Amino acid sequence: MEVFWSVHSKERFFERALLYGLNEEEVENCIKKQEVKLVQENGKIKTIFSVIGKYFTVIKVENKKKLCVVSIWESNNKEIEVWKNQKWAVFFAMEK
Repeated sequence: MEVFWSVHSKERFFERALLYGLNEEEVENCIKKQEVKLVQENGKIKTIFSVIGKYFTVIKVENKKKLCVVSIWESNNKEIEVWKNQKWAVFFAMEK
């Protein structure tokens, strides 16, 4: 599956790559694994993952052939708790 980045998400990724020393390939692999997946009301998917000891949340849109990262940010405490408690589980959440 090929990964595409929106301009916004690529800018956010580069900021975090400089700050934390992230590797793009490693992050893309984590996004593809979808250890914690939350399907949102609008059809977008929120994925929470950990890389180099930091937790990140991604909003993405995907189909069988490609995955488009819409945004990426450092996970908040609530998202980290979801990841820690439900790693490898799939969630369906309706966000308001």
